[in-house]
Amino acid sequence: MTVTEPTAPATEAGHRIVLEAAGVTMRFGGLTAVDDVSMQVREGEIVGLIGPNGAGKTTFFNCLTGMYIPTEGRVTLNGETLPPKPLKVVRAGMARTFQNIRLFANMTALENVMVGRYCRTSSMALTSILRGPKFRREEAATRERAQELLAYVGLAESAEILARNLPYGDQRRLEIARALATDPQILLLDEPTAGMNPKETEETMHLIFKIRDSGLAVVVIEHDMRFIFNLCDRVLCLVRGTVLIEGSPGEVQSDPRVIEAYIGGDDDEEEDQ
Repeated sequence: MTVTEPTAPATEAGHRIVLEAAGVTMRFGGLTAVDDVSMQVREGEIVGLIGPNGAGKTTFFNCLTGMYIPTEGRVTLNGETLPPKPLKVVRAGMARTFQNIRLFANMTALENVMVGRYCRTSSMALTSILRGPKFRREEAATRERAQELLAYVGLAESAEILARNLPYGDQRRLEIARALATDPQILLLDEPTAGMNPKETEETMHLIFKIRDSGLAVVVIEHDMRFIFNLCDRVLCLVRGTVLIEGSPGEVQSDPRVIEAYIGGDDDEEEDQ
């Protein structure tokens, strides 16, 4: 199933604005976790989101993907306001991975990716129970697409291995394959290289470039600064829920406030919520 793309704003360079967050604020009682954050992501662009622990990065992701309803602000995809419901957000064309791996441990790699296709199938409960012709057609198409995506991320030979038995780096790639199974227009990755060795990190970078080159927009939260500055077209740095700086990797990397935020902010800030 192909998602119909509504007309969206275009930038001067001709690339559509796929995702726009305008003045997003998230409060939990008296705590403001995200404070008036705005961001635009264009077609075929990789945007990095960095900041010390407790900066609000994952909370902001949760606001974008419908897991939280922002206290204030607006999130749009292709110019259309996103409903604050994760399934509807996925169907609209946004997919994500999580900071902590959330695979179905006792399902195979292939089955995990097939689960990601659920939002693009139309068989109703009765059809599924009776396993009628429509169900069988969709099941075959889903299996074929899942196999293609496993090959795309380099896991073609691991299709029948239980997710819990895969090496850590392969589990991360499997999560990306499952997200891609939803046919997104934009992919949000929350610390995709956490716990990886240098070789796995490099492979992940090449995979993200490959995804970008296919036309998708990508937003990445990451603590590995070398990785993020080599990967991204633009970078936003959050500190205490607000945007400290937005710019090219070179501009952000050379800003003394960013260095100060990392050196002086880790000890007294909590983990992202």
